[in-house]
Amino acid sequence: MGAVVAALIEELYFRAFLFGQLFRFTRLGFIPAVLAGALLFASLHLYQSNEFSTLTGIFLTTFSGAVLFAWVMSEWQHNLWVPVFLHFFMNLFWMLFAAGDNALGGWYANIFRAITITLIIMLTIIHKRRSGERLEINRETLWMKKQ
Repeated sequence: MGAVVAALIEELYFRAFLFGQLFRFTRLGFIPAVLAGALLFASLHLYQSNEFSTLTGIFLTTFSGAVLFAWVMSEWQHNLWVPVFLHFFMNLFWMLFAAGDNALGGWYANIFRAITITLIIMLTIIHKRRSGERLEINRETLWMKKQ
């Protein structure tokens, strides 16, 4: 239940609300739109340690995850269920296999994380190519969008 609630609430707030509203309904590009939510998302995970190197790893890991989830949502036609499922799947693995004491995780947790990230990026690109769609996040939408 914790994996479901965390994934759903975090994706609703950070991707659909903070990122989604800025990216979809303003001229802001992907990078400026994702920054506020990703910084806040990463900061809220810093309770997991007191050691500087671990905190740095947790921050970078969760910040990168927030960017990935926002990219995935954008590329799948702003379908929030795609990052919710991805977030749930990663959280569930963490809980079922005791992958780590914090968001940084250990070696096997990060191998799983790397495989998952690689698969979602590949599936997204394959989906876009097969459907003949252009990537939503591209040079023209990275910083500012033309309206």
